[in-house]
Amino acid sequence: MPDNTWFTPYAIPAHKCLSLGPSQGIVYQLSDKTVIKVPFQYPINEKIPQDEAEEKIYMSLRSFAIFKRENSFYDLIAERPHPNIAQRLHNKQPGIILQQFTPLGIAWGHQPKETRSVWIQHLLSALEWLECQGYTHGDLKIQNMGIDDNNRLRLFDFGSIRQHDEEGFDEQVLEDHFWLATCIYFLASGVDPIAKANSSKEVQETLRRLKGGLGTVETTAKEFEEVIQAGWTGALLTTSFSAVRKAVAEIVQKTSSSSEDCRLEDLSTSYPLTYDDDVAIERDLRWMDEEGYRTSCQEMGFPTPADNM
Repeated sequence: MPDNTWFTPYAIPAHKCLSLGPSQGIVYQLSDKTVIKVPFQYPINEKIPQDEAEEKIYMSLRSFAIFKRENSFYDLIAERPHPNIAQRLHNKQPGIILQQFTPLGIAWGHQPKETRSVWIQHLLSALEWLECQGYTHGDLKIQNMGIDDNNRLRLFDFGSIRQHDEEGFDEQVLEDHFWLATCIYFLASGVDPIAKANSSKEVQETLRRLKGGLGTVETTAKEFEEVIQAGWTGALLTTSFSAVRKAVAEIVQKTSSSSEDCRLEDLSTSYPLTYDDDVAIERDLRWMDEEGYRTSCQEMGFPTPADNM
């Protein structure tokens, strides 16, 4: 397996890294308000065994491809912003700079049930918007959403975004419905059934049970049980995210016992879009752009596959 010799365009201290390891990209904390996401690459030399080199090259080129895809998607977001989708901040640095949000797992315990119900609607509003643009997220999970300074849920991490004309789009939509159900369950109850698994075997068993209709729903999420079970079991095969949003809105309206105004806020953007470039980011001189990296690998006799998505 590839080791930890990867590096990024910047020589940012390791303690600023927020990623567990190289997968799609690397996220670093720039300040107490911003983070930056960048691609990574592995160093390659003639002494590396062929199979190890090919795996490292594949992961590096895949990181380039995913970064370009995500960056292009943020271009679309800049033209058509949505308040529940993270927006790339304007900056002069290569990389995707975003506002730092409070992780959902931390924010969840500090808010009442009514606010959590609004967060569910925020998530569905974001997914409905993606659907209207012809996309599906591709990597829905609790770790890919957070809460901003206005107590608004924000969806991010679009490295796996899929467009409607891509192969496997319909299958990914169905998979996104499954993970949406898991996210709704967490937002309503604070329980992540996947996170409770202690091994890959337990994860697979949990997935099998949920998809087979054997999942149980905590009392705190009972009002959403029909929607959750439908997402887990694949019963939403022909259902749009828009229809799920409307169904959840009706549930919230019927079951809300609070006099607090928990309506979704206006869809105008009220968050800063400019990054205050007051943090010096040192370049890593080893970094090569994609063309240079491919050329270097090819000169050493290693293949560089074109399709890395």
